[in-house]
Amino acid sequence: MVELIGRQTRDEGGYPLPNIAFISPKGGAGKTTAALLLALGLAERGARVALIDSDPNKPLVRWAGLPGRPERVSVHAAPTVPDIREAAAEARRLHPDWIIVDTEGSVRGAMVFAALRFDAVVTPLTGSQMDAVEAIKASELVASFGKRQGNDLPYACLLSRVPAALKPRSLGAVVAQLKAREIEILPTPLIEKEAFRALFELGGGLDALERHGVAGVPAARANVAAYVNAVTALVTPAQALRRAC
Repeated sequence: MVELIGRQTRDEGGYPLPNIAFISPKGGAGKTTAALLLALGLAERGARVALIDSDPNKPLVRWAGLPGRPERVSVHAAPTVPDIREAAAEARRLHPDWIIVDTEGSVRGAMVFAALRFDAVVTPLTGSQMDAVEAIKASELVASFGKRQGNDLPYACLLSRVPAALKPRSLGAVVAQLKAREIEILPTPLIEKEAFRALFELGGGLDALERHGVAGVPAARANVAAYVNAVTALVTPAQALRRAC
C-alpha cells in the first residue's frame, strides 16, 4: 500500500520510491532496450514498474500492445514533454514501486528534468566516439539540473550492445575517455543479444522468449539480473539520503 504525496509516490514508511530516467542526446544508443530490460528484471523480482514512454515514436507503447505484457509492468505514453506529468500521475494511480522514463533520443528529451524529479539518470552508449561525446554532454546536463535541485543527482553511463566475444578497440577508448572525465560506468554492460531484439518483435518478457524458442535466453536473463543489481546500487544512495532527510 502506498500513498500519493505531491509529485512523488511514497511507500508505507513515507519514503519516496525510485524514479529513474534514461536519456541520450543521440538516438540509437539503446535507451529503450535498457529501460525495458530494467523494468522486466525488476518485475521478475516482484516489483511493480511503470514505464513512461516519452519517445514520440512510442516504442514501449508498441511493445505493450504485443501479447504477454507482464502484469507488473505498465506503460504510459507521453509523446510530448507536457504529457510527462500527466503520464506520471496516471502511473502513480497503479501504485508502482519504480517509475522508469524512456526519453526521446534528442536534446529535447532532457526536458524531462523540468517535469519530474529523479533519483538517478542513466545514459546508454555504444562503443563509438560519437556516443561518448553525447554521453559527456548528458553528464554535464545532469550535473546542472542536480545543482538546481540542490543535490548531486546520481548519474552513470551504460555500455550497451557490447559484443559477447571480441571487444572492439573503440570500446576501450570510450571507457578511457569517460573515466578521464570521472563519469561513472555501470559495472555490467548490456551484451548484444538476439533475445533483447526479439522482445520488440514478440512482446512479453524473457519467459515468453523461452516459450517461442529464442536462442540464448538463459544468458540474456543472467545479463539482465546483473544489470538490475548495478542500477539498484546506483539508486540506493539517493534513496538512503532522502530517508535520512
